[in-house]
Amino acid sequence: MLTPMDIHAKEFGKSFRGFDETEVNDFLNEVMQAYAEVIDERDRLRADLGRAETTIEDFRRIEQSMRETLVVAQKTSEEMTTSAKRNADLMLETAAREAQNIHREATLKAKAQMDEAADKLRSIVSEYERLVREKHKFLRRMKGNVQAELALIEDAIAEMPDVAAEKSTTRESAGDEKQQEDI
Repeated sequence: MLTPMDIHAKEFGKSFRGFDETEVNDFLNEVMQAYAEVIDERDRLRADLGRAETTIEDFRRIEQSMRETLVVAQKTSEEMTTSAKRNADLMLETAAREAQNIHREATLKAKAQMDEAADKLRSIVSEYERLVREKHKFLRRMKGNVQAELALIEDAIAEMPDVAAEKSTTRESAGDEKQQEDI
C-alpha cells in the first residue's frame, strides 16, 4: 500500500522537456496531504467500526442474556402462577373444611345446649308441679288442723258457762226477788 511518505520520497527522473519541478513538488505535497487525511480518516473509521462492532457484540450478548432472562422470568412466572393457584385451591379447601368443622361443632354445641335447656326446663316444671302438690297438701292439712282447732274451740265454748247470760238471769232473779219483797 502506498503511504504518504512514499509519495513524498518519490523522485522522478529529469528530462529535457519535463514538467516544472516546483509545480510537481507542490502537487505531490497536496496529494500527500490529501492521501494522509484519507488514511487518517480510514484509520479513524476502522477504529469506530471496531468499537461499533464491539458495542454490537455487547448488545447481542445483552440481548441474548435478556432473552434468556425473559424465558427464565416467564417460566418462573408460570411456576409462581401455578403454585399460587395450587396454594389458593389448598387454602380454599382448608377454609371449607374448617368452616364445615366449625359449623358441625356449633351445631353440636347448640344441640347440647338445647338438650341441656330442655332438661333444665323439665326439671323446673317437675319441681314446680311437686311444689304445687306440696302446697295443696299443706293447705289441706292446714284446713284440717284449722277445722279441728275450730271444732275444739266450739266444744270449749259450748262447755263454758255463759257468764253474761247467768248475770242477766241472776239480775232478773234478783229483780224478781226485789219486786217480791216490795210487794
